[in-house]
Amino acid sequence: MNIEAIITLVILATMVFFFVTERIPLAVTSVTGAIVLASLGIIDKSVVFESMGGSTIVLLAAMMIIGSALFHTGIAETLSVRITKITGTSENGIMIAVVLVALLLSSIASGLGVVAMMLPIVIAMSMKANISVSRQLIPLSFAASIGGNLTLAGAASNVSTAGLIEDMGIPFVSFFEIGKVGLPLCILFLIYFLTIGKKALSKGDTSSHEYLKEYTHKSSENNVFSPAKAIIAGIILIAVLIAMAINHDSFPMYFVAAVGAILLILTRCMSEKEAIKSIDWPTLFIVGGMSAVSKAMTESGAGALIADGVIKVLGDNPNKLLFLFLVLTMTMLLTNMMMNTSTVLLVTPLLIPIAVTIDVNPVAIGIAICVAASAPFLTPVGSGTNTLIIKPGNLSFRDFFVPGIGLSVVVLIGCMALIPLFWPL
Repeated sequence: MNIEAIITLVILATMVFFFVTERIPLAVTSVTGAIVLASLGIIDKSVVFESMGGSTIVLLAAMMIIGSALFHTGIAETLSVRITKITGTSENGIMIAVVLVALLLSSIASGLGVVAMMLPIVIAMSMKANISVSRQLIPLSFAASIGGNLTLAGAASNVSTAGLIEDMGIPFVSFFEIGKVGLPLCILFLIYFLTIGKKALSKGDTSSHEYLKEYTHKSSENNVFSPAKAIIAGIILIAVLIAMAINHDSFPMYFVAAVGAILLILTRCMSEKEAIKSIDWPTLFIVGGMSAVSKAMTESGAGALIADGVIKVLGDNPNKLLFLFLVLTMTMLLTNMMMNTSTVLLVTPLLIPIAVTIDVNPVAIGIAICVAASAPFLTPVGSGTNTLIIKPGNLSFRDFFVPGIGLSVVVLIGCMALIPLFWPL
């Protein structure tokens, strides 16, 4: 038995307990878990601090600065007024607008970037309409994750899965083909949050109004719309989103976002102090700590241990639909504990060869992996899009899990029906 894998799973289970109970702050739990794993020699000690300063952290911090610039230049306030004129001030109207925009943008740009960009606008819209801020943030974050399934380039995990499968000599789907499943799931997503999901969201507004006043800078200053600064910030924002959508190897997303953030300071759209103040440091520590934990899951063999358990459940002559169900379930569970890209890097090399061996369509399984990896709806640490909204919404584990469990079931049922329809097993 792999002792390191067992220890890693025990530590992860302990972390989940503290995430749920919130007896200690999420950031402290995340970093402590990483430090304990390093102290036990399961991962190298340098990994903990490499994760704290990795490209994902740079991307997060830079997008927080870019998002905050929308308030400093008055863009968020102006857009919120114009959008609410179209949608009205009802919770449903604003939710539909938020979800549709997030779904569309996340099909071509990083979900993390989409949430960071839309966060100040959604906060401004909600405050303007005098509706709950926190109830709008969960649909925003979840939409930015599931919208990545509209195109193959919508999520880094999709690209990674496609690359791994093609490296095995198996032709995968084209750019828009994954949308055969992605589009119906997005429609189901919208229906869910306008009905059952809306009822599952926390009642009232859990957001900290003092924090929001500070975030929007209304407590200490009145942000007057500046046409010149708004144009500059708008151009920088659009350029960053276009570069992220192209995602060329020469200009990775974290680099582009960092350049955008620096340009905003150099052009005096915001000051250096304002930029630093806009960064939510606990969120960065949560992501950094969980990145290290994710690496421990891979290096210790804990992830492989879970996959082996799935294979044993299948038996010698597995049912194809049962195999699809287990692939979806396992990937969904792992993506809530590990980053989505780490999850697909773990499960794709394990499950695709099994699919070929038992004569199941490997393309169908690849699609299942892509979609399930973009379903981190159960925990606040399953995705950077989730961790980004914790502080502004003052959200707890329950705020994610309750609406997330229903949405996970919707995605699971949708995949079980749609994937065999378009890619027969």
